[in-house]
Amino acid sequence: MEKCSATGKAIFTSLLEARIVMFNLKWRFKRNKDEFGKRIKHRQGRPVQRRAYHCIHCQGYHVTKWTEDHFISYQKKMNTLMEKTNGSMGNNLIALL
Repeated sequence: MEKCSATGKAIFTSLLEARIVMFNLKWRFKRNKDEFGKRIKHRQGRPVQRRAYHCIHCQGYHVTKWTEDHFISYQKKMNTLMEKTNGSMGNNLIALL
């Protein structure tokens, strides 16, 4: 599987493919006990991918555990930080987004 050079995440060619992989990870994980027979607590060790999104860097799709609201909140904080620094960190922050 190819990796995105900007994010290091796996690249999926379509939104549908990314969602299928996300749901397969989520629902095929059925391990209830560890190797010693001890019960694993709810969701411990379970994949938490919540949504698939388009990447502007590689033009592919990735999966993430961040919700849309979490990502929007992150973008607002980064934009506020850029405004406070008058764009002196602008190039570095834009590369992160």
